[in-house]
Amino acid sequence: MLGAVFQKLRDRTSIRQQTALMAGLLCVLTVTAVAGAGAVLARRQAVADTDAALVTLARTMTERLDARMFERYREIRNVASFAPLSPVWTGDSAGIRSVLAQLQTTLPEYAWIGFATPDGTVRAATKGMLEGVSVAQRPWFTNGLKGPTVEDVHDAKLLDGLLRTSPDQAPFRFVDVAVPVKDDAGRVVGVLGAHMSWGWADEVRANVLANDRSVLDAELWVLSRDGEVLIGPANARSFAGQLLVRAGSADGVALIDDTGSTPTLTAVVATKGQGDYPGLGWLVVARSPVATALAPANRLFATIIAVGAFVALCGAFLALLLAGHTMRPLERLSRNVDLIGRDSGATMVGWQHGSQDVLVMSASIRSLLRRLGSVIESEREAREAAATLESRAAEQMALAEERTLRLGKDLHELQQLAVTDPLTGLLNRRGFGPFGADAMGYFRRKGTAAAVVMLDIDHFKKINDTHGHGAGDAVLRSLGTILARLVRETDKVSRFGGEEFVVLLRETGEAQALILAERIRETVAATSIMHDGRELNITVSAGIAAIIDGDRDIEDVVERADRALYSAKTSGRNRVALASDLASAQVA
Repeated sequence: MLGAVFQKLRDRTSIRQQTALMAGLLCVLTVTAVAGAGAVLARRQAVADTDAALVTLARTMTERLDARMFERYREIRNVASFAPLSPVWTGDSAGIRSVLAQLQTTLPEYAWIGFATPDGTVRAATKGMLEGVSVAQRPWFTNGLKGPTVEDVHDAKLLDGLLRTSPDQAPFRFVDVAVPVKDDAGRVVGVLGAHMSWGWADEVRANVLANDRSVLDAELWVLSRDGEVLIGPANARSFAGQLLVRAGSADGVALIDDTGSTPTLTAVVATKGQGDYPGLGWLVVARSPVATALAPANRLFATIIAVGAFVALCGAFLALLLAGHTMRPLERLSRNVDLIGRDSGATMVGWQHGSQDVLVMSASIRSLLRRLGSVIESEREAREAAATLESRAAEQMALAEERTLRLGKDLHELQQLAVTDPLTGLLNRRGFGPFGADAMGYFRRKGTAAAVVMLDIDHFKKINDTHGHGAGDAVLRSLGTILARLVRETDKVSRFGGEEFVVLLRETGEAQALILAERIRETVAATSIMHDGRELNITVSAGIAAIIDGDRDIEDVVERADRALYSAKTSGRNRVALASDLASAQVA
C-alpha cells in the first residue's frame, strides 16, 4: 500500500522536483549528522570544562579554609608565646580573663577562649564560662599539654548549654586550637585553648560562591577526613565513602554522581594545611548538575539544526535551478523523438550532449529507430514483392509451363532484390539480419568470436552538395567495391543506409578487426575515385565492437560500434575507435 502511494507521488512530480527534494533531504541528513557529532564533542568539552572549573572552585575553598585556620592557629600560638604576657598566666584570674576578652573582641570567631592549669582546671575564660571546671579529659587539653594542636570539628559538650540563647538554636560546633603556655624557665604552666564556632566556614563558602561564577548552580560541601558531613546536606554521608577514595588518589579529581535523581558533576579536593598549621584533611566537594553544564552545548545543537534547515531550503532551491539546466538535453531529445512520424523529414534523432546518461539514451533511441526502420523497410519490401508476385503469377499462369520455369527464376531474383542494396550490390539491413543472428547463435553455443565494424564516409554531405548526387553514388559504389575486395568470403558487408556501412567479421576478435579496419581506412584514403573527369578523394571513420556476454542481440553490438564510430567522428575523423576503449574510459 505504501509502495503504491510512493509510486503515485513519484509519477506526479518532475525530475527537477525530485532532484530538489533529494538535495534538501541530503542537506538535512548531512547537517543532522554534523550537528550530532558537534553536540557530542561540545557535550564532552562542556563536561571537561565544568569539571576543571569545579576543581578550581573546590581548590579555592580549601585554600581559604587552610588560610583562615592558619591565621587562627598562628594567633593562639603567638599569644601563648608572647613574652610580655608571661607574668599574666601566673597572675590572678582577672588579669588572664581580661587578656582573653580583648582577644575575643578582636576576633569574634572565637566562641570561647580559656586558660587551664596543668591539672586540667579552667582558671580563667571569656565571660567566666567553665571557670573552675575540669577539662582534663578533653582532647584539646590533653594534646595541648604536649604541643600546639588543632582538633577537628566537634559538637560542643560543656559549652553548648552556656552559649545557646534559646532551645531552638542549633547546637554549637567547634574547631579547637590549643597551645601549651610556658614560663621563663620553660615549664608548662597551663594550656591556652580557643574554640572557634564552625559558622565561620559557612561564611567562607558563601564568599567563594559569590566571587566565583564560573560554574552555574554550584554548591560546596565540606567533609571531615572520616567522611562526616561538616557543611552540606545530611544525605551526603552516603556519597562520602567514594569521595574519600577518589580524593586520596590525586590532588583534585572529578566524577559524575548518578546515584540521585539528577546526575551531578562532582569535584573533590583535600585541604593540606599551610605553613606550620598541619591541616585537618578536610574534603571540599564542589557540585553542579550535569544539565547545567550541558545547557550551552544543547543551545549550540539547536542553533546548528536551525542553520541546517535554512541551508537545506537553499540547497533545494539551488538544486531546482540546476536540475532545470541539466534537463534541457533530455527535453531536446524528447522533442526530436516526438517529431518521428509527424515530420516526413524526421527519420533519425541527433546526438544530444549534456551528460553520459543523455548520450547513452541518444544512442539507444538511434539504435531503436534503426531497428524500426529495418522492420518497416522489410514490411514495405514484402508488400511490394507480394504485389509483384501476384502480378507475375497471373501472367505466368496464362503461359503455362514455360512461364512456370521463369517464375522460379524471377522468385530467386526477387529474393536477392529484397536483401540487396541496389546501388552497391551489397547486403542491405534486411539481408544483414540473418547473418548477424547466426553469428550471435554461434557465440552463445560455442563461444566463437565475432566483431562488427561500422564505417561512415567523412563529410559525405559536402561531396553531394559540391559535386552532385551522381558523385555521391560513385563514391558509395567505390567504397562498396573496396570493402568487398578486402574482406573474406565468410565475412559479410552491408550498406545500412546513407553513407553507413557495416561489416560482420566471423571468428574475429577486436584486435584482428582493428587491423582490418585500419587497412580499409588506409586503402580508402589512398584511392582516387574518378567521376565525370574529376578526381575525388575521401576518408572514412570506423567504430569496432566485438560480441560480448552481455549482448542481447546483434543490434547491441551494432549500437556499441555506432558509439565508437561517433567517438572517431568527434575525435577528428579518418580514424578508428574501439568500443572497449569507451567502456574503460567510462569505468575510470
